Amino acid sequence: MRRTVLPILLLLTACTHTPESEGLKVSDLHGLSGPKIEFLGVGGWLLHWNNEGLLLAPSFSNPATLGIRGFPALRVQADPSRIDPHMPAATDVKMLLVGHAHYDHLLDVAHVVRSKAPNATVYGSETVHHLLQADKPVVPSVVPGRAQISNSKDPGWRGTWFYSSGQSLKDGEDPMSLPGGPPSGKIRAMPVESMHAPHIFGINLLPGAYDHDLEQVPTSVFDWKLGHKTLAWVIDLLGDDGKPVYRIHYQDSAADPPWGFPPVIADGKGYDVEILCAASWDEVSYYPTGLLRVTRPRRVVIGHWENFFGNDLDKPARTIPLQDYRGLVKRLEGYDYVVPEPFSEVALPPQL
Repeated sequence: MRRTVLPILLLLTACTHTPESEGLKVSDLHGLSGPKIEFLGVGGWLLHWNNEGLLLAPSFSNPATLGIRGFPALRVQADPSRIDPHMPAATDVKMLLVGHAHYDHLLDVAHVVRSKAPNATVYGSETVHHLLQADKPVVPSVVPGRAQISNSKDPGWRGTWFYSSGQSLKDGEDPMSLPGGPPSGKIRAMPVESMHAPHIFGINLLPGAYDHDLEQVPTSVFDWKLGHKTLAWVIDLLGDDGKPVYRIHYQDSAADPPWGFPPVIADGKGYDVEILCAASWDEVSYYPTGLLRVTRPRRVVIGHWENFFGNDLDKPARTIPLQDYRGLVKRLEGYDYVVPEPFSEVALPPQL
């Protein structure tokens, strides 16, 4: 595998481009007053709701071989000098969701929790948990059980909601059935079985998984393994009555249908926001068309579109080498979609 990877990495040193030259109209808004979500770059997002916060896989270190922009790293390490100035304080965050264990989604998570989000618990796969155990002091993490993960191939499979209060409840069950009464948290999330798209030429460059806790944080990209499971997430922002005001579907990797498709949810509420992954979108079939026909969101937000190999976080982002952005944009025709600049904000659509 590594002999195959090296020539591909050399190919990826192809020039990055400005997003405009690739057909992307990038939004760069700040200081929005209403409900909003902030793009942190790569697959990372931050939102605040009813005095609570939610983080999605923050990533800032973005290493590159010899620091060459666009040249993927072979050795990686979390870089506090890049994380700390760019990650906002997030003491209100209680949930941090991770879809898979590759370094560009997990490498910075432990430092972010310890330095910026000390009240957060990380939710992810077994491999996510095993990797986090090596980063001391260990941050709290939860691994959803197999029966708690919505089966994307069986829409009738009832997934489990994990609440920011630490409680969990199978979809459709009476909240009053929980010990202590209904959940008090204002944010909840349901894991959905998904997959990770090949990186290039149909090859997933970082496969594999861990079945044991690691003792040392890996420094080779090959040791940041994907994991047995890749997760998408359904996220609800709840009102005072415990009912969802906003419903968001988040997928941190493109996937073949029906991987990542959300289940039929008991309350029947529609989707307000779909967060898509631009990277490797054309390495899978019918993406994102199939997913959007299921979720039918009122707004589509595009993440993981920018070069994260040695990029300068203080300058406008450039594109990932060898990505067909014009093809992706064509598939978004008819949808209200936003491609945000890293560290900019996207307004949630008006409440219904």
